[in-house]
Amino acid sequence: MLLVKAVTRPKIKWQRLHCLINLSISLTLSMPCIAEPAPLRIAVAGPFTGPYASYGSQILGGVTQAINDINHNGGLKDVKLEIVPFDDKCSPDEAIKVAEQIVASKEYQAVIGHVCSAATLASSNIYAKAKLLVITPSATNPKITQRQIATLFRMTGTDYQQGVAAANFIAKHLRSKRIAILHDHDLYSKDLADIVSENLLHFDINPIMYQAIPRGTRNFHNLVKKIKKLNADAVYFAGLYPEVSSLLTTMHALNVQIPFISGDGVAIKKFIQDAGGSMIANSVLLSFVTEPNKLLAAKPVIHNMQVKHLDTSGYALYAYASVQVIAAAIEQTNNIDSTILANWLHHNEVDTILGKKTWDTNGDIVAAEFKMYSWNQIKGIEYLDIIN
Repeated sequence: MLLVKAVTRPKIKWQRLHCLINLSISLTLSMPCIAEPAPLRIAVAGPFTGPYASYGSQILGGVTQAINDINHNGGLKDVKLEIVPFDDKCSPDEAIKVAEQIVASKEYQAVIGHVCSAATLASSNIYAKAKLLVITPSATNPKITQRQIATLFRMTGTDYQQGVAAANFIAKHLRSKRIAILHDHDLYSKDLADIVSENLLHFDINPIMYQAIPRGTRNFHNLVKKIKKLNADAVYFAGLYPEVSSLLTTMHALNVQIPFISGDGVAIKKFIQDAGGSMIANSVLLSFVTEPNKLLAAKPVIHNMQVKHLDTSGYALYAYASVQVIAAAIEQTNNIDSTILANWLHHNEVDTILGKKTWDTNGDIVAAEFKMYSWNQIKGIEYLDIIN
């Protein structure tokens, strides 16, 4: 099992790296080779405690499996990789503290994270100033990459793509005319709700309700009554799984049976549990990028993760792919300097468990696409089933 708590270790010596992995051939060796090289360290930043901890566990599981697979095959040029998780609780304030700690230590070659959009945005300037390579597996808010930070990349698409997919589905397939749109004030949630609303206007659909719900709300009784009174024909909630599941169960309890649509925030198995089981959760329609559990190349990794009872849903395998991207950049450049790694990624294609990936000048995935899914189950294993 990999190291799972932050500890202070001596910084990796450039001379040692030169000797072991030939990262900087111009350096003059001042010490002999060491049989057991210090590992290359990658920070994993996300929520590991609090109400959104399942997102962090999902990401950490994917990263852990990827690191284990690389190390099992000898590491990177005979140097092992090591991960250290940092808990930001899905909070921008905590994310800033985490980023400052990671940067100040000068022990990490890259960061995988953050997981939540607001946390990713808040921490990004700190990493940018330090010129530290950052890959977020899951943060979708467009503002994150619009500033063209050279060392910042994402493995998923953006909410512009997600919002368009949801709006098209609502208008063309559900044919909704009286939709209620909800968000929880957070950067991810509000901006996604706004993008959906703006795109619905192209179909002459004006939401009959547009309402903010404070994050952390669990009592939705009065809101559901209001939705019912307005005779809404669908609900779109751009939220995270704890709030979405609470609203959904309340709607079922009050027998409000209308289409329920959400975003990638519910692409996690914990949502099924919190919603009261698959009978309720399977009624939700959600937008998500490519579902990796159906990719042939991902089958061996999925099997190995499931044997260890690791969650393979949602962005777990996007976290796995994030490690592959960092590893490919190090191997191809023979370097661990973030600026060099980032420059290579901006100009090269990387073969990952999700397929071949390239990035534009903003650090966004080229040709990312969101589709609509619902939860399904085969032999007790939940997966996302594409519906559009």
